[in-house]
Amino acid sequence: MPSQKKQVWFITGCSSGFGEQFVRQLRAQGDEVVATGRNAETRLAHLKETGATILDLDVTAPQAELDAKFQQAIDIHGTVDVLVNNAGYIQCGAVEELTQEDMQRSLDTNFHGPINLTRAALPHFRSKGENGQGAGLIIYMGSQSGFWGEPAGAAYCASKFALEGAVESLSKELGFLAPGIKPLIIEAGMFTTEVMVKLNHVPHRVEFWRPLNEACRVRGAGNYRNEPGNAVELVSKVIQIAKGVGVAEGKKEIPLRIPFGSDCVGFLKQKIAQMQGVLDEWEDVARSTDFEGHKGPMPELPPQT
Repeated sequence: MPSQKKQVWFITGCSSGFGEQFVRQLRAQGDEVVATGRNAETRLAHLKETGATILDLDVTAPQAELDAKFQQAIDIHGTVDVLVNNAGYIQCGAVEELTQEDMQRSLDTNFHGPINLTRAALPHFRSKGENGQGAGLIIYMGSQSGFWGEPAGAAYCASKFALEGAVESLSKELGFLAPGIKPLIIEAGMFTTEVMVKLNHVPHRVEFWRPLNEACRVRGAGNYRNEPGNAVELVSKVIQIAKGVGVAEGKKEIPLRIPFGSDCVGFLKQKIAQMQGVLDEWEDVARSTDFEGHKGPMPELPPQT
């Protein structure tokens, strides 16, 4: 059923881009918003006039700090209905040049941050709803990089691939015991945000990869202000989906993943075609490794009693 009631949203990474758009559009519709970000006093000062609650939050903080910050939002507004995991950054560099520390920083922000905030939110969401089924929506601002690897994008893609796997598992856990809580991954292509001028490039550490790194710098600069996707439109449609109105009107259920942007759709179709091609050619080899006479796939979890 469409949700016309006003909601309370907790949003990370609100200094610019999608996060800022969520704050502005939701406040214009009358929803309550908890806008968070690092160094919020200065970096989120431009959002104070919206009337949003501004909280300082680093998504890489320890779990206890994230729990306390989410509880602070509940104390202020009485509840939280929607969590938007938006904070993130892109680390560029060839695998051989990326250090473990580079990879870890990307994972800490883009993977552990959203998952830790999910842990902070789940007890509250589980306490809501009817018949013990919970209630709440957890939105993950993912990327086409969650299913499509890019040269010099290993750190970012690894974090987004990991997030997709964890959230897919989460969705099945929730479906088993708390079906009123819905996770949603937004797989976005390139949209009109500031991300392309905030790319983090590793120093030239291995001379062999210099041409690739230089090409990636040129590509990033060329993509800025030339993105096919309109961030205002994406956020507007995600809000409609969250409320069950507009583009979501008449849809039976929110899927786990929704792609946004023609570039993302194109890459997704390529990925599907590639995997189908592999399956067509190699399925007989794959099946040949089973024990003869095995009765089929492992059983699903037993139904809840």
